[in-house]
Amino acid sequence: MKTVHLTKTSDDIIVPKIFCLGKNYAKHAAEMKSDVPQKPVVFMKPSSAIVHDGAEVSIPAMTNDLHHETEIYFVIGKEGKDIRKEDARSHIAAMGIGLDLTLRDLQTELKNAGNPWLISKGFDGSAPISNAVPVDGVDFNSLELSLAVNGKPRQQGSYKNTIFKIEEVIAFISQLFTLERGDLIFTGTPEGVAKLNHGDKLHAELIGYASLDIAIL
Repeated sequence: MKTVHLTKTSDDIIVPKIFCLGKNYAKHAAEMKSDVPQKPVVFMKPSSAIVHDGAEVSIPAMTNDLHHETEIYFVIGKEGKDIRKEDARSHIAAMGIGLDLTLRDLQTELKNAGNPWLISKGFDGSAPISNAVPVDGVDFNSLELSLAVNGKPRQQGSYKNTIFKIEEVIAFISQLFTLERGDLIFTGTPEGVAKLNHGDKLHAELIGYASLDIAIL
């Protein structure tokens, strides 16, 4: 089973599920030529998609258009169902920086055909994650993220610009799914997504808290 490591502890927590938000930054929705959603757009990745800091990720043979999407993720610390928005923060244990790697050409083809697009988002290596850090005392609206590819800036974003905040997302998801300890929630990507190529080196940061380095084979 894949795990997430909590810094400042000896904990490696098993990850049962990964929830991801689509179009949770207005400017990213615009660059994807999509409307801003009226409620959270939720999809999932299998936990087998996880790789950790320092990993090398292979581009699947079936794609010609692998994209990066840099995202803040949160780790659920205790189980809950039908969680109230005002109680949601008590269910969050930690946070980190991750990448939602996407086979964009395959995703577009599947969406246009009206078919599910799990394989474009959930393939092995599609969820690189940093170690997670505790959220105690953290003002989420102060969180900033960044991505550089081969040393050049690609993405920069602020959590305060998310359309749906994590407390609202937890309340929404937990109406349908029991949230378990170790579940990850990726909170969407800001604008600036782009194609990756063989040999690219990525450096993502949750600025001041966590970082992630991966290479594309």
